[in-house]
Amino acid sequence: MELLFYFSISLIAILISCIIFSNSIEWLGARLNLSHGITGSLLAAVGTALPETIVPLVAIFWGISQENLVKVLKGEADTLNSVNQISMGAIIGAPFMLSTIAFFLIGFSSYLYFKSGRRKSNIINVDKTILERDLSFFLVSFSLGFLAIFLNHTFHVALAIVMMILYMVYLYRTIKEETKGKYKGEELEENLDPFFLTKFISNLKPTTFLIYFQLAFSLVLLLFSAHHFVEVIKEISHKLNFPVFIISLLLIPLATELPEKFNSWMWIRQKKDTLAVGNVSGALVFQSTFPVSIGLLFTSWHITSVISCLTFIFCLISAGIVLIASKKNKLNFKTFLLGGVFYLAYLVFIIFNCK
Repeated sequence: MELLFYFSISLIAILISCIIFSNSIEWLGARLNLSHGITGSLLAAVGTALPETIVPLVAIFWGISQENLVKVLKGEADTLNSVNQISMGAIIGAPFMLSTIAFFLIGFSSYLYFKSGRRKSNIINVDKTILERDLSFFLVSFSLGFLAIFLNHTFHVALAIVMMILYMVYLYRTIKEETKGKYKGEELEENLDPFFLTKFISNLKPTTFLIYFQLAFSLVLLLFSAHHFVEVIKEISHKLNFPVFIISLLLIPLATELPEKFNSWMWIRQKKDTLAVGNVSGALVFQSTFPVSIGLLFTSWHITSVISCLTFIFCLISAGIVLIASKKNKLNFKTFLLGGVFYLAYLVFIIFNCK
């Protein structure tokens, strides 16, 4: 019971810090007079993806000794066992959850609101420019991440640099397309939630200083809550005698991806399909580049089990199906529901192979 209590507290702290961070990012985007495309597809996507990036970094570097730091920098992190497995599980599990559970929730919510009459069609109306660009970048970058598990640390370093360049190219294309007016999404002001601190001080004005203060506070809270979350994950794995990689892959992203899942559900309800899908697809690009680069540089990035490889395969297939459906103008709730099928299939493999 004590372990469950600490797990719940650290999880709640992560979610709260993520909500505050996302709120700060949105207000910062508005204060800097950035458009909806930039703030939503870039800042918000990176903001909601921050916990999945912080957790592996904390697992690797929090309280690390000088001797172990040298091992990490040399690509010998596999000798640090649980730290290595937690980091890899969190990094690989994030895009897996997004391309399965998050896609499924988009399809399921669309189906429910279509049946209830809130939506007039079962078609997901998204800006194809955004979706197809995002998923194309994701399929390339995550495929490279999959290829890297069969290569040595020298290639890992090279591919990490490639990942960083890919994300820079993605940023450039996103900003360039934004300036050409290719985005068709809703205006930022229509979707801006109240400044978080005003929930406690009603007359408070969100000045630039307060926006940065709230942003810094959320980062500090996220850092410490992620540290305790990692420690709890180690304990859970030890108590259940279950592979720490699988525990990390299923539990950490399932918790830290909640903002994307919740936001997408609400935006489908509000018929803001571009926001709902773009929130997930933009996060997929970030998750498959920057965090994967961290994994390539500071973990062993070697997995040998079939179950672990299936994480990549199911993830890539699910995203590929959505991309193909978009190109053929057949993007409906059924396409996204398939993500749930891949997740259930993965759980079945785990149950029958980890007894």
